[in-house]
Amino acid sequence: MPIYVLGNNNCLLISFRAALPVFIERKFQCMVDRKNATAFYFVHLAKLNMKSNNIGQLSLTVTAVCLVGFTTSLPANAATFYNVLDLSIAGSPASATGINDLGQVIGRTELPTRGGRYSFRTAPNSPINLATDIVLRGTDDGVPGSDSVPSDINNSGQVVASVFAAGFITSPNGSTLEAGGFPFSRPAAINDLGQVTGENFGVPGALVVATSGSGGPIVELGTLGGSSSSGRGINNLGQVVGSSTTANGETHAFRTAPNSIINPATDDLGTLGGASSNALDINDLGQVVGFSTTANGETHAFLTDTNSAIDATDDLGTLGGGFSIAYSINELGLVVGDSELADGSDRAFLYDGTELFDLNTLITGDIDLVLTSARGINENGQIAATGFFADTQTIGAVLLTPVPEPASMLGLLAFGAGAGFLRTRAAKQKVKA
Repeated sequence: MPIYVLGNNNCLLISFRAALPVFIERKFQCMVDRKNATAFYFVHLAKLNMKSNNIGQLSLTVTAVCLVGFTTSLPANAATFYNVLDLSIAGSPASATGINDLGQVIGRTELPTRGGRYSFRTAPNSPINLATDIVLRGTDDGVPGSDSVPSDINNSGQVVASVFAAGFITSPNGSTLEAGGFPFSRPAAINDLGQVTGENFGVPGALVVATSGSGGPIVELGTLGGSSSSGRGINNLGQVVGSSTTANGETHAFRTAPNSIINPATDDLGTLGGASSNALDINDLGQVVGFSTTANGETHAFLTDTNSAIDATDDLGTLGGGFSIAYSINELGLVVGDSELADGSDRAFLYDGTELFDLNTLITGDIDLVLTSARGINENGQIAATGFFADTQTIGAVLLTPVPEPASMLGLLAFGAGAGFLRTRAAKQKVKA
C-alpha cells in the first residue's frame, strides 16, 4: 500500500531506512510548481507491515516526514518572519549587495579610519570583521582599494567586483587576484563553477569567462541584433541573462541556452508592454527576474516562467508606487528587490509566489529600522538587505534569517505523537481484555 507524503519543500529526499527497516522508500516524483515556489514530496513506502502494532510507529514516521518537509519549507511560507542581524561596523555606513548559501554577505562599507567605500565579505552569518572581511584590491601596497563595488559571491567565497573601470575577482575566501588578462571592466555575476559574466567597455557584447580568473577561454555572447549587450547573471548550467539592444534600437532582456551565445530568434525575453527590459538574475530552473517598462510607462519587476519569455502574468507589480525592480531569485522561486510606495519612498520587498510583501512588515524584534533594498536571497531563504537605522541615522547592511514557526511544528508533532499514543493504548487494552 503506497503512502504519499506531501510537503512544501525544496526536493531533498529524507531517508528513514535506519530508523524503520520495514520500510523501503522510493522517491518516484518531485514536481515543482515554479510559479508558486512550491515543491512537492512524494515518498513511496513499500513492503509496509500494516499490523496493528505498527500503526503508532507509522504515525510518528509520517509526522517526522511532514515535520521535515514543513521546517525546510519555511522560507517559502508567506507568513515567514525574519530575525535581523546588523552587519555594519559601528558608526560606518554600509550596504549589502549579495549573499551565498553559507550566509556570507558582500557589500560596501566605509572605514572608520579612512575615506572611500570598500568591498567586504563576511564570515557565514556574522557581522563585518574589520580585521578579516575587507576584500583587498591588490597586493602592491596592502591597502584596500576604495570605491570598489562587489557584485556577486559564489559558494566557494569568490567575489567579483569592480573599481572604477577595472574588474577583479578573488580567490575562494581570499584577497584580490591582480593577474593580467581578466577581461571585465564590470564583472556582474559568478556561478559555483567559477564562470563569470559581465561587460568590457571596449567590447560591444556581453562576455563570459569559462573559468574564473585570467587565462580561461573568453566568449563574446553577441547581441539581440543591435550594437551592444551586457551580462548580469549566470546560473550553474551556464545560462546567461542580461540586456541587449535589438535591431530596432530597443533594449530587451535576454536569456541564453546553457553555455551558448545569444540567439536573437530564441533568447529575446520581450517586455511587459513597454520598450525596454533588463534581466538581473536566473536560477537553475531557468526562471529570470529583472525589470521592464510597462505600456503606461511605469517600471515593474518581473519573474518569468521556466525558460519562457516575459508575458503579462509575470508582472510583480509594486508596493503602491510606479517603480519596482527584482534583483535576486532562489531555486524555490522566492524573489527579492526594491519598490516604491505610494508616497515615493523606497522599500525592500519579498515575492513569495503569490504576493509582494514589504519586508518591513516581516521583521521581528523592537528595532528602529526601515529596509529600503534587498539585493540577494539564498537557498536557506536568508536575505541580504540594506536599511536606515533611525536611532543612529546611518545606512546599514543587514542579514535577514527566517524564523521557524514553533506553534505549527509542535502541532504537527503533537498530532503524530498523539496518534501513536492512542493506538498503543488501544493495543494494550485489547491484550488485557
